[in-house]
Amino acid sequence: MEPTPANSLTEREAEIMSRLWELGTASAEQIRMTLPDEPHDSTVRTMLRILEEKGFVSHERNGRSFVYRPVIQREKVQQKTLSNVIRRFFSGSPQDLVLRLLEEEQLSAADLQDLIQQFKQGRKP
Repeated sequence: MEPTPANSLTEREAEIMSRLWELGTASAEQIRMTLPDEPHDSTVRTMLRILEEKGFVSHERNGRSFVYRPVIQREKVQQKTLSNVIRRFFSGSPQDLVLRLLEEEQLSAADLQDLIQQFKQGRKP
């Protein structure tokens, strides 16, 4: 199943996916130990099952435990999420999003110039 905005990530799911993207593959326990508030083991397992149902991860059995891996790249999730945010909150205008970032001082004019230079050079920030 291809992830869609309808089955986008909750905050906790995004946190788990971030750890899994960093680790590549991991057991529920390995993921749990990297989370700041050390949730209960069953909570992490439940979240991984939900992520699998949503199409974000898959698992293989390794002895008695499952080893999870992401099946969608972080960049693809970022792209879909950002497109959804722009469509829903900025009337489809990426310029309005950038303007808001500048107005809220989350992005300085110097940052914007640096990003433009990197874009022109074909590099990712």
